[in-house]
Amino acid sequence: MLERDLYEPVDDYLQVRFSASLRPLYGEFKHLTSITATAGGNDTGKWSKPDLCLVALWRHKFSPTWQLDLHGFEVKPEHRCTIESVHEALSHTSHVNYAHLVWHSPKWQDADVKCQAIADRCQRHGVGLITMRNECDASSYVIRVPAKRVPISGDATDEFIETRFQPGERHKLIEWLEKVR
Repeated sequence: MLERDLYEPVDDYLQVRFSASLRPLYGEFKHLTSITATAGGNDTGKWSKPDLCLVALWRHKFSPTWQLDLHGFEVKPEHRCTIESVHEALSHTSHVNYAHLVWHSPKWQDADVKCQAIADRCQRHGVGLITMRNECDASSYVIRVPAKRVPISGDATDEFIETRFQPGERHKLIEWLEKVR
């Protein structure tokens, strides 16, 4: 299986199950996902292109302000996930608040040396680790390591959204922001 074959099923998971895990208990929440593997041109850097992204716009019920968070997802098929994959996902934190590694791992074993090494490296660097046994079954996705939030500048957020998201996606996000300002 190729990496790009996983993009659509992972996007489906992000839109339904993953985004639901981000919702505040009582507040408001909007989200947008995008396949960004080839966005941003050739001069943005080798590891600066998360395969998928999720923008979360949210606020707690009694908060006067909204927050915008960017999540980046590096997707790896079963035999292509390595320690280097963790560092590839980590490099995305120059552009996104949360970096995640999504690994198609049908044979995941907690005691397996490779599984342990990748999970440990994710934990050490604050990279989220999501595994799946069957890419088309959302119930087979497991968040093994939660991602840690990294602050990024407003300019980095703007540049990332401008260069990685499609015009229609940016327009939708601007409409949301205009309504909540």
